[in-house]
Amino acid sequence: MALFPDDSRTAEDYTLSVDLTFERMTERGRWFAYAEGNSSLNGRRASSLLPELNADAGTALDPDRRGRMQLSEFNYRWRLAEGAGLTLGYLDPSSYLDRSRITNDENLQFLGVSFVNNPTIEFPDYTLGVVYERPARGAVPQINAVVTSSNGLADNPNLSYSQLIQVTEGDKGTFAALGLGWSNAAGLVRVGTWINTRPHSSLNELEHGQNNYGIYTVFGREFGPHGLNLRLGLANDNVAQGERFAAAAYRWRIGMHAIGAGIAQAVLADDARRPGLDDLTQLEVFARLNLAPGMHLTLSLQRLKHSGFVADSTDPRYRTRVAGLRFRYGF
Repeated sequence: MALFPDDSRTAEDYTLSVDLTFERMTERGRWFAYAEGNSSLNGRRASSLLPELNADAGTALDPDRRGRMQLSEFNYRWRLAEGAGLTLGYLDPSSYLDRSRITNDENLQFLGVSFVNNPTIEFPDYTLGVVYERPARGAVPQINAVVTSSNGLADNPNLSYSQLIQVTEGDKGTFAALGLGWSNAAGLVRVGTWINTRPHSSLNELEHGQNNYGIYTVFGREFGPHGLNLRLGLANDNVAQGERFAAAAYRWRIGMHAIGAGIAQAVLADDARRPGLDDLTQLEVFARLNLAPGMHLTLSLQRLKHSGFVADSTDPRYRTRVAGLRFRYGF
């Protein structure tokens, strides 16, 4: 992946990532493992200075922000009656919630963080937990129930597996979410609620030990080669810097190729507002070319305003445009 900012204060960025998945079916279920690797990050380069630009960067780093190979998921899914499933182990909570058909995949679709997952949901990184899934039955919606540790691998100071398994440390809590979904060949609707009980301080710094929680919705519709997606989110405005979020995305399939466009905004909580901070806005357009089976080249252009909510006009995070070039090969 290559990123080319229009602001000379932000350096060009070149990143590499590798993803490996392993599955083994058993009589009662499935073993699943996922390993990934990233190149190192540099604080002056685009993926570090403007983290909303590249959802694929920095997902596998050591405490010194050097890239590494890591085991990111290892779990077992039991098949239950009537298509239900129970997954236990080391997993990614976001892969079971807040999903859509034209976003959520930074390898093939939108690269910007705002178009991968809803940033108002305080997801842990890869963490220990359990997930119950039940498919829709008539008018009864699909159910996804997730309970995990509040701290995943990258949420701990040393980014270590030893800290990952210490789920009862004093500054840790629980992440729990319930999602409901209705879908058919033409569209989908998802709604959900979540809570993260890791101790939070209020934005006004007058209260401590607070929980973060919120609700989210996902709407999707497809019309032949055209697809639309809308995401909305609301978090606890006492502790969440970004209290509200909205994003709209469009994708047009042209044979084996695709074009996409999206716009998103995260609204700063009232208690977080002060000079130099304001709402974040992100726009992205991309064109994905299918060069050969499993081989794709994507050209993108992003416009980012107030990265990290920084609204100081002398700061490179205030406003920037970034061109991107992504090459992917999968087999």
